[in-house]
Parts: sequence; C-alpha cells; structure tokens
Amino acid sequence: MKNSIKTFTPTRYLPTIDGGLNNEQISERISNKLTNYVKKSTSKSYLNILVNNICTFFNLLGFIVCVALIAVKAPIFDFFFVAIYLANIGLGIIQEIRAKLCIDRLSLVSSKSTKAVRNGEIVEIATNDIVLDDILKLGIGNQIPTDCKILEGEVEVNEALLTGESLPVKKKVNDTLLAGSFITSGVCTVIAYKVGKDNYIQTLTKKAKQYKKPNSQLMNSLKFFIKCIGFAIVPFATALLVKSLVFLNSNEFDAIRGTATSIIGMIPSGMFLLTSLALAVGIIKLAKHNTLVQDLYSLEMLARVDTICFDKTGTITDGNMTVQEIVYLEKNHLEINSTISSMLGALNDDNQTARALVSYFGKEITTKTLKVLPFNSARKHSAVTFENGQTFAFGAPEFVLPKNEYLKIEKDINSYAEKGFRVLVIANSTKEIIEDKIPNDLSPIALILIVDNVRDDAIETIKWFKENGVQIKVISGDNPITVSQVSKRVGIEGADKYISLEGLSDEEVASIANEYTVFGRVSPEQKAILVKAIKSAGHVTAMTGDGVNDILALKESDCAVSVAEGSDAAKNISHIVLMDNNFNSMPKVVYEGRRVINNVQSSASLFLMKTIFTMTLSLLTLFLYDTYPFNPQNMVLLEVFVIGFPAFFLSLQPNKALVKGKFIVQVIKKSIPCSLSMITSVLVVACFGSICNDNLYKTIATFALTYSGIICLLKICTPFNKFRLILFIVNLLIVLASTVVILTVENINSLLGLYLLIPVNEYIKEILILVAIILINYPLLLLFNKLTDFTIKNLAKIKFKKS
Repeated sequence: MKNSIKTFTPTRYLPTIDGGLNNEQISERISNKLTNYVKKSTSKSYLNILVNNICTFFNLLGFIVCVALIAVKAPIFDFFFVAIYLANIGLGIIQEIRAKLCIDRLSLVSSKSTKAVRNGEIVEIATNDIVLDDILKLGIGNQIPTDCKILEGEVEVNEALLTGESLPVKKKVNDTLLAGSFITSGVCTVIAYKVGKDNYIQTLTKKAKQYKKPNSQLMNSLKFFIKCIGFAIVPFATALLVKSLVFLNSNEFDAIRGTATSIIGMIPSGMFLLTSLALAVGIIKLAKHNTLVQDLYSLEMLARVDTICFDKTGTITDGNMTVQEIVYLEKNHLEINSTISSMLGALNDDNQTARALVSYFGKEITTKTLKVLPFNSARKHSAVTFENGQTFAFGAPEFVLPKNEYLKIEKDINSYAEKGFRVLVIANSTKEIIEDKIPNDLSPIALILIVDNVRDDAIETIKWFKENGVQIKVISGDNPITVSQVSKRVGIEGADKYISLEGLSDEEVASIANEYTVFGRVSPEQKAILVKAIKSAGHVTAMTGDGVNDILALKESDCAVSVAEGSDAAKNISHIVLMDNNFNSMPKVVYEGRRVINNVQSSASLFLMKTIFTMTLSLLTLFLYDTYPFNPQNMVLLEVFVIGFPAFFLSLQPNKALVKGKFIVQVIKKSIPCSLSMITSVLVVACFGSICNDNLYKTIATFALTYSGIICLLKICTPFNKFRLILFIVNLLIVLASTVVILTVENINSLLGLYLLIPVNEYIKEILILVAIILINYPLLLLFNKLTDFTIKNLAKIKFKKS
C-alpha cells in the first residue's frame, strides 16, 4: 500500500463586508498558522561574515608578517600595524552584521499595518496579523499586504515591483490584487484569499534578499587599489627577501624586518579603516537629524549631487491646501456645491486636494451614482456619472475641457495662476463615462481656486542650495504658471523659465529637460524622462518624492529621497528617508555627504602616498641598494603624527564644497607628488651616505622621510582655515618635540632603531644635509604637483581623442 501525504485544507469563510471575521474564527486561523507571518530567512550567517572579513588576502599577508616578526623576536614597536588591522576587521564585521539585520528585515511588502474589518468594526492591524479570509480596506498609496480579491470598489494598481510594468492596471470586483503592488487610484474592500508563504510575492522575496554591494565610485576605487597593490606586493616582497637572504647573506632578523616594513608600508589598511569610519560617522550624524540612510554608500551619491528635482507639493509648499474662492460660471450655486459634495462622497479620494475640497464642500452622497472615475496623477482629473445620466468632472482645466471650451476661459485661468492659485475646473455633460474616459463635450460651470501654503523654511532651503552650487528643477502636475509663481516666492533661480509638458512626446520632453527650470502638467512617466535627460547631460541628480506617482522618477535618479509619511512605494525604493517628513532637512543631508567624501579624498591621499613611496623604494632597493633602509620602528613618527592622526581629524572637518572629479583621480593626483618628494628626500640622503656610517644614514633618512611627510601634510592642509591650521601646527609641534626627545633620550632613540646625533657639534655635516633636504622639499613638491597635473591632463586628452 502506497504511503499518502495528507494535506490540510482549511475551512473557507465568507464574511460580510461590514462584519468581517469574528474572534472565534480569527483564533482558529491563528491556531492553524493561517496568518500572513512568514519566517524570515537569513541572508548570510554570522559565521560567513566572520570568515569573509578575517580571511582576506591582505589579512593573510598581515598574519604572515606578524608570525615572521614574532619568530625573529622583533621589538614591540614593530607590531604597531596589528592595531590598525584589528580595527579594520572589527569595523568590517560590524558593518556586515548591520547590513545582515537590514536584509533580514527586508520584505517587498514594506507596510507595517493595514485596516481590517473584524467583529463589525474597522481596526488597524499589523500586516503579519492578517489571517485567511480577513476583510481589508485599501486605498490610494497603500501597498497590498497579501494576495486578495476585490469585493467592492474599483482601483488602479501599479504592479511594477512584480512585473516591471509601470503602467497602472484597472482592477474591478472579483479581480485579484497581488501582494507587493500599489494602489494608485481609488478605494476598495477586499478579502484575503492567500496569506504568508502562499503569496505569489514570496517566490520573489528570496531574490530580493540577496545582498548586493552598492555600485559606488568610492568602493570601486578602493577595490582598484586593492587589485593593483595585491598584484605588486607578493613579487616585490619575495624578491626583497630572496635578495637579502641569498645574495647579500643578511641575517634573518634584518632581512625579515626589512621585508615586513615593505609589506606593511604597501598596504594602505588605514585608508580602508578611515573610509569606513568616516561613512559610519556621517550616517550616525544624519540619524540624529532624523534621516535614515538605507545603505552606507548612499552618502557618496548625495555628496556628488549638483541638481535636485523637487515636486512643488510637500517641498516648496507644506502640502496643506485651502479652497480660497469659487468662481461660479453658472447661476445655481447651491446645486453645484451639493453636486461636488456628492462627487466627493462617491469618489472617496484621499489626497491633499480631495481633503481641501471636502473641508470646503463636505462629503455627502445625495444622488446615486452609475459610474465612478477616481483621480489619477496621469489623467489629472476624476469624474462621476449620476443616476440621472449627468456626468460631472473636476481637475486640471486642460485635462477636463475640450479645447474649444478651454480657450474660452484660458485667459481667466492664467490670470488666477499668475497670482499663485491652483485652478481646478468643475464641468458637466449629459453623456456617461465610457471605459475610463470622460465625455468629450464637458462644459465648465465653476473654477475652484486653491492656495498652497508655502513652507516657512523653504526660502532658507532654496538659498542654501543656490549658495552651494546645486541647481533646482521643479517638476509638478500643476499649471506651470502657478508653479512658477510659487517658485519665485521662495527664490528659485530661473523660476520664470517654465513650460507645460502636456501633449509633448517623449523625445520633446527629453530635448527641453535642461532648458527650463519649472515643468508643469507632468505625468509620472514624464518625470522619469526628465530625470534621465538631466542625468544624460552629465548632472548627478537627486529626486525627492513622496507619492506613487514619483516611483518612476525616484528609480531613475542617482539618489532617491522620500519621507516617512510618504507612500510605501516611494519609501521602498528610496536611498534616503527623511524621518521628520521634512524635505527642508535636505541641506543637512547634502552637506554631510559632501563633508564625508571631500574629507576622505584628502585623508586617503596621505595613506596612498606612503603606499606609492614604499612600492617605489622597494623597487629601487632591488636594483640599486643592498637592503631596504627602514624597519617598522623607524616609521612610527610618520605613521602616527604625519598620517594617522591628521588623516582622522581631516576626515571630521567641516566641508561643504561640491565634490568634483573621480575619486581615484583626485586621490592619485594628491598622493603621487607627495610620494615623489619623499622618495627624493631618501635618495638625497643616500647620495651623501658615504660621509656617515650605515646606522647614522638610517637615522638621517628616517628624519628626512618624516619631515618630507610634514611638508606633504602642509600641502594637503592648504588652503588653511582655522581647523586645518591648528591641526597642522599641533602635529608639527608634536613631531618637533618628538625629534628632540628621540635625539636626547638614549632609551627611546634605540627603541625606535635610531642612533644619537647629539652632541650636535660632532654631526654638523649630517645636520646641515637634513636641514637642506627639508628646505628643498616644498619647492620640489610644487614641481612634482605641476608635473602630475600636466601628465593627468594630457592622458585625459589622449583618451578623449581616442573615444
């Protein structure tokens, strides 16, 4: 007899729309685990995170160096690099665990609660608590929490997250709504017919949870450095060790210490640590300003933004609208008011315009309706056909009225728009709505003048962007004249350059994207085209939005910004979410991004100059010199007071300059001249090496290298501000004081592997050589800087000509 697997088939309930499930039915569903809760699968185990961060190529090299130094009983100062490695590993593990926790919380269904009908009452419940056959109430902007069927109402749904299709889909009674899609128009009552792991979306969620490193210029540059250094470091180090042990017959102690110094010097481990710390500190600071950064490298894109695309509502204005006046074009005022009230009751739209109208006209259905056409951001109107066959529509005049009727009142409409009013028209016809299209013979009966309240802090926000080199584009569905007037009130530069996109083709929209500042009558699809066209002109764009109609443009932008109270759809794809629901927090966010990236560029050059110097000196040692001239102890002053401390504090300084150029080019541009001047200093000492013994040569070379680094720090800190001046002076004084201590305290001198130059009168020649090297360093650095600039510019020209 064959074994059969018994499957549990739940009893299906058919609750009424007004009653919903009762407590007994809900308890039965919960006991049978027929809820919307899905056990979250982890994206990456903690063991994997530990192994991936510890078992890296550079960490392996560091471990080998550490073991080798222990084997030859190297002094304690030789192990200074271990602290940096441990900090790097620790921060990397913390970051990945943070990413893991975010990923494990990730779900394409991002809404936290929904309205359900239970025991005859409408209650707010968590989406995880939805049970099979629950009755749910959904409306515009809601993300559908579970697979369900419509029992009442009609809606339009955006299924882009599931199908990739951006156009809204019309859904009627008995149609299926899939979890993860968004309602863009209308309201409906539904029954949950699938929950939890049975939802269609769960087949997609696993893919969504695969962790992907963000594609950032900063991260890609760091990876490039790792590849280049990794390619060179093993053959260089091996050749140095073989030369010392085989060809020069050096003792193991000197050979291993020299090679270890070369390897440690080539790895810019401090640069990786500094970058991670700077980004982490930036995100923590933004969190204090009620800003959620979705991933670590979103700060970089925001730092590079030079164009911000704003919607008028919610950014320039606070989203609160008021009906200021009704301009009646027919005599029967009371009947019109009652009709609008009935329309609002039948439509049940929930947006800022609808709320303003309800506040003025009320919402009471006094006449039965035959057909309802809810508001949609693409068509920019809504309409109702009543039982008597009359159809009434209101919305943007250009989208409601036939052209001949619109032209009759166009002058009046523009006159009100120029005063800053948002103008809606109410129109009627004796024909019915057919297939979601309003009649083509609507005639106007009244104009509704609505006032948008300008945000108190909008003027300061716009002023900040203007002063900091960020241009603003205003993209709105409203009349461009109205948007232009509001934009002028808050001081947007070029606000008089406005255009309506109504009726323009995609190619025409793209062609004028960079010619105008204010765009009116923009559809959701046109918003995305505008953003794409602005990007193609070489601009880095940020898009702010809070509604379903902003999804396409947000996805197209380099940096998408939404607010906590925005639609689920907008938050779901945004890089940054403003938790205080205030787009005027944007200057703080842009400033923090600029501060971090600009400072990392300056600080990283300090670490990279040491890497380039070490690789060059290692190469020269292979062919020109007997042994590598330094050991780990000799590098302590340079590592700590020329590179380490200054780099850390430089990464924290205020900096609001626009981020320019590619990260890798900017860092190399600053580090190569510095490394060349350091190499020159050591070579000059080598030229005079015959006048002193080997030990004294190493001492002179160490100080020449350290003070050459100080000159490089001077160049990186200029132009001085108060912060950088104090930083340079403090580190210079520390190095000078350390020099005196090292040269006068024998124990410290020998601990650092150096030899006394005191009394000075016995080493006049050596001291003069050192002073001369220090004096020529700055002009040398300026010369190398010009040569580097010249080379990079000419390489760029060659590349441009080839392309």
